[in-house]
Amino acid sequence: MVIHHPKTPLEAVMLKKEKEDALYLAGGTEDLRLNGPMGENTELIDINGLVPSTIEKGEDGKLKIGALVTLQELVESDLVPEYLKSACRFCASFEKRNAATIGGNVGARRDDSYLIAALAAAGVSFMSITPHGEELKKVSEYANSDCKRLIEYFIIDPATKGYVHRFGITANTHAAVIAAKVGDSYALSVKGSALVCGDTPDIYKKVEYKDTLEGSAEYKKYLASTVFTLKEAK
Repeated sequence: MVIHHPKTPLEAVMLKKEKEDALYLAGGTEDLRLNGPMGENTELIDINGLVPSTIEKGEDGKLKIGALVTLQELVESDLVPEYLKSACRFCASFEKRNAATIGGNVGARRDDSYLIAALAAAGVSFMSITPHGEELKKVSEYANSDCKRLIEYFIIDPATKGYVHRFGITANTHAAVIAAKVGDSYALSVKGSALVCGDTPDIYKKVEYKDTLEGSAEYKKYLASTVFTLKEAK
């Protein structure tokens, strides 16, 4: 295993551009997990210390959440909105929440990400480093892309309210469906499919459902088609 230790965020991004199969290393819960993305010759780019690890509230009232903030730190913060804390709790292991970072969970762009649906529904953007400098990017746009940028921090409105639901066989298995509504926006992460977002509950119609170990296409379509309706009816 080769681990690179760049001295600046830009150096890390340029390494990633040079070594396309390399992975950014933050908490390591994604890169180093069993059956994870690492191959025998995969190289790691250590970004610890290069991007923020704090939660700050700006003069505009928005939160600036560093990419290296852990899921447990989000859960314990008095500043973080409840819908995001709920999404963090989908990670059932306290030890894993103490290591996993918000940047790492989003950066992996998994179709069963704990956080992407919630952040996408909330319209959250993040500041990132690219080979051309800093750039804002919507989580909803980033999730379905393959760009190599390095996430620095997320910009979140703490006043937003919503809910997130997860459906899986157990708390520790991959989710079949994660559905989020924040404000008037909706998002669906469905295992085996691309993230979908929209302004109405019928976004489930946009999903291309596939049979996976987490459930059949029909089962996942049923969950996605009913989750928002059931919540609104309460």
